[in-house]
Amino acid sequence: MYTKDLVVENSSGFHVRVATLVCKEAMKYDATIRLGKDGYDADCKSCLDLLTLMAPKGTTLTLSVDGEGAKDAFDAIVSLFEHKFYEDEFADVVRA
Repeated sequence: MYTKDLVVENSSGFHVRVATLVCKEAMKYDATIRLGKDGYDADCKSCLDLLTLMAPKGTTLTLSVDGEGAKDAFDAIVSLFEHKFYEDEFADVVRA
């Protein structure tokens, strides 16, 4: 099992577009992928479940990944967080 605390750093927080992006990525893997906050673990393969986390900018979420393909799934989700879900880059394009 792989686990890591991740901070939501994009300016808009963890909202519908971000949840959809995480969900689409999670669906590529057979592994069980969960994000947790305050004792609740959301299934990353469910957008609705992810939205219940209510995680604005600065929130720490705990990623846990287990099962077949766990390392690849873990790396993919961590990368989304590290790139701020590509949201800030998208915002720059929209403003241009």
